[in-house]
Amino acid sequence: MPTAKLKLHSKKYHKSGLIVELKLWDVGRSKNYPEGYKYSLAAVRPGTKKKVLMDNHSPKGHHYHVNEDEFPYIFQGLDQLVDDFKDLVFRHMGEKI
Repeated sequence: MPTAKLKLHSKKYHKSGLIVELKLWDVGRSKNYPEGYKYSLAAVRPGTKKKVLMDNHSPKGHHYHVNEDEFPYIFQGLDQLVDDFKDLVFRHMGEKI
């Protein structure tokens, strides 16, 4: 099994208190990661229970969380993933990132 290579790591602290962290690894194509990527996108507002998370860890595959709820996600590429994450953050937390 190939070694995971971190391709992106960004963590930003917004003036509003929102913390946004993006991580993307190149893991090579496999049964668990058919696109060859593992990702974790998170927007959290400390001191509240508000959060938006998107990830694809095994065995769940692509999915996202809004606060305590979890939903399936249809992966359509990395650019679309980031756009969908930004949209979820805006819709559920009221902030453009």
